[in-house]
Amino acid sequence: MKIRKKASDATIESISRLIPMNYDTRNGALNGIHKRLVKGRREFERVTTKIMDAVIRMSAMDLTLETNAAAIEQVNTSIAAAVETINETAESTAKITSEVSKAHENLTATIIEVSSESSNIMGDIHSCENELTSISELSATAISTAQGMKVDLYGLIDVIDNMTKVVSAINSISSQTNLLALNASIEAARAGEAGKGFSVVAEEIRTLAEETKSLTKSMGTFVDAIQDASHKSSESVDTTVAELEHINDNIQNVWKITGNNRKSMDHINESVSSLAAVSEEISSSMNELDNQMQHVSGECQLLHSNTDSLQISNRSILELVEPAKMIEKHLEESTKIMGSMVQDAFYMLDNQVLLNCLNSAIDAHLNWLNTLQEMAQSGTLKVLQTDCTKCGLGHFYYAFKPVNPQIVDIWKGLEEKHKIFHSYGAEMINAIQSERSTDLLQIYEKAEICSKDLISDFQMMIQIIETLSKDNIRIFEEKPLHIEIS
Repeated sequence: MKIRKKASDATIESISRLIPMNYDTRNGALNGIHKRLVKGRREFERVTTKIMDAVIRMSAMDLTLETNAAAIEQVNTSIAAAVETINETAESTAKITSEVSKAHENLTATIIEVSSESSNIMGDIHSCENELTSISELSATAISTAQGMKVDLYGLIDVIDNMTKVVSAINSISSQTNLLALNASIEAARAGEAGKGFSVVAEEIRTLAEETKSLTKSMGTFVDAIQDASHKSSESVDTTVAELEHINDNIQNVWKITGNNRKSMDHINESVSSLAAVSEEISSSMNELDNQMQHVSGECQLLHSNTDSLQISNRSILELVEPAKMIEKHLEESTKIMGSMVQDAFYMLDNQVLLNCLNSAIDAHLNWLNTLQEMAQSGTLKVLQTDCTKCGLGHFYYAFKPVNPQIVDIWKGLEEKHKIFHSYGAEMINAIQSERSTDLLQIYEKAEICSKDLISDFQMMIQIIETLSKDNIRIFEEKPLHIEIS
């Protein structure tokens, strides 16, 4: 096949670098070769993009599986411990319930006994009230009788006083009569024989006066004795009336106390009745509690069985992790192979592929930072990639090495910054697990500062790559390849 030298130089360079070319009919089969190669590289780019997407998704899936498996294991352990605790508590509660039930039976018996005793006491109180009523009535009658006796005694004292006066008057008259008789005797003696008869009369009168005086004296002594006894009886009646009134007051107080006791006993009876009703409810509740505890015990057994099933499921998830990691490893190896292949012009990726990766890396980076912020604010763990080699940027970064001098230095500088950035994720997880809540926002603030630096580098690379693309220079080549044909 004959090819003109001028046409073949441009064509060969287009084919060797796989850059756009004019499909001149004079190039013959070279046009077809260029098209096939360009098509093959496009397909390689598609394969590379899909494998990169696959390895990133596999890393995310592995992380999610491992994190969820660990969370399931932790939850399962907590559930198992909780089930054990609940089971122990249920057994303890059942034991306590049995003891309480026995104590409640004793309490019920005591309540019944108290109720019976209360009824007896109420009967005694009513009898006591009846007796007090009778005593109070008798006391009132006694007071009335004593007061009448007191009036009678005062009347008797007045009569005795009058008798004393009469006796005194009689005594006075007797004395005067005796004096008159003496005078008559004297006068009779003076009269001589004529006065003898009068003298006898006078003597008889004097004798009568003496006897009267003696009699009134005895009567005075008797009246004095009666008067003294009357005064003492009056004082006794006064004392009796006072005592009876005092007794009556005491009876009234006892009546009031008894009435209050009756009211209290009525209240006690009502309380005992209410207590009996509550006791029945408690008894019913205890039976229900016993049934519930048996149900809880059964549920605990079922839950224990479920934790065993959950443990088996968790082991199955963990078993999935190993094949997934193997797939991820194979995909990583494939990306590294592709990374070495792109140095060849026939497999060299278009700049747009890296631009897409950088833009995706920025989005993933910001999502990662948002997750870190949520963890700092809530203090709870979330799925977070801490391995800088397994994130969206990491897979691409460690597989593909741009060689264009305008971007190499920035690209190399990403590694250390990227490692530091992901280290804040591990630091955040450790702080949450250690319950160092005061450190969370500080860790996020440091990650945010590092993030701004990284995104600045990303944006700078994007600008450089876009400029290189305008000059038809790819980042995986240092300079355009020139082919000299002799």
